Amino acid sequence: MRQIVSFDKLKLTNNLLDDNGHIILNSMHRYQPRFHVVLVDPRRDSERFAHENFKSFSFPETQFMAVPPTRTTGSPS
Repeated sequence: MRQIVSFDKLKLTNNLLDDNGHIILNSMHRYQPRFHVVLVDPRRDSERFAHENFKSFSFPETQFMAVPPTRTTGSPS
């Protein structure tokens, strides 16, 4: 099975009071997104095997630095 994974609805903010479900980040900090794929095992004792039921992926080219928002105060001269 091959499908595209899209995060076009993911929103980031530095507003600690955000209640819109956005991901809260700290300005001037470096971040590395990770993608986790977890097998949902229907067995009752699946917690015992949790360390075997996932795979994590990260891509160095997706590292970024969160910066504070900029405000435009008018037209540049």
